Amino acid sequence: MGKLDGKVAFITGAARGQGRATALAMATEGANIACFDICRNLSYPSYDLAGVEDMERTVAEIKALGREALAFYGDVRSFAEIKAAVDETIETLGGIDIVVNNAGIAGIAPSHELTEEEWDTMLDINLKGVWHGCKAVIPHMIRKQSGRIISTSSVNGVKGLPYSLHYSCAKWGVVGLTKTLAQELAPYNIIVNCISPGTCDTQMVAGLAREAGLEYAEAARQFSSGHLIAGLVPPEAVAAAVLWLASEDSRFVTGHNLMVDAGWSCT
Repeated sequence: MGKLDGKVAFITGAARGQGRATALAMATEGANIACFDICRNLSYPSYDLAGVEDMERTVAEIKALGREALAFYGDVRSFAEIKAAVDETIETLGGIDIVVNNAGIAGIAPSHELTEEEWDTMLDINLKGVWHGCKAVIPHMIRKQSGRIISTSSVNGVKGLPYSLHYSCAKWGVVGLTKTLAQELAPYNIIVNCISPGTCDTQMVAGLAREAGLEYAEAARQFSSGHLIAGLVPPEAVAAAVLWLASEDSRFVTGHNLMVDAGWSCT
């Protein structure tokens, strides 16, 4: 018997990285999964985002576990797109029990050299996109008087990150959003938490390495230099934390920011 048997999870940024790892962890524990991802490149960031082939792989791996999987191609910056995907998921899979607002980007630049496009894109995806995911599903969860909302912040949502002002500001905002919604939604038995990973071993790190003109190994060393436990955080470790927050094991935890940062935040 799985910890999420009969549950439906809606996950943004699900095509690869932490999103894929979370989707597979939840499917392994019995959940059916709706995957939402943009699966195309943007003018910012400069590194490649997930592609259609990534989404197809994620969906295939979920189905191989015997679970239902839906694929939605959309932009978290568009409330209309995410709301349409949420509505179709509810109609097709019978409801949504868990939302994981995971979609996000990263970038590196001196704070005074950031362009307005870079600032706006970062805040719109990493913070406004989280709000959109919450806004789209909260009325449904209120009607059913239950639900779990889990959003991805970052160690840099509690600890400043030089040369990534826009990223840090967005991730601090996710923590504030989480703590506020936890209080608003508690009367409806909706539990709201976030996770704050350290530097995770995903394609995002490879993209940032190329932006910085670094070899991957050197970028990984530099980007994880604040970790007390050496090395990059595996996406599966982040997924395990999200799974715990989605399960009944954490039913008395709300408004919490769970650090999965290899100890970085305590330095």
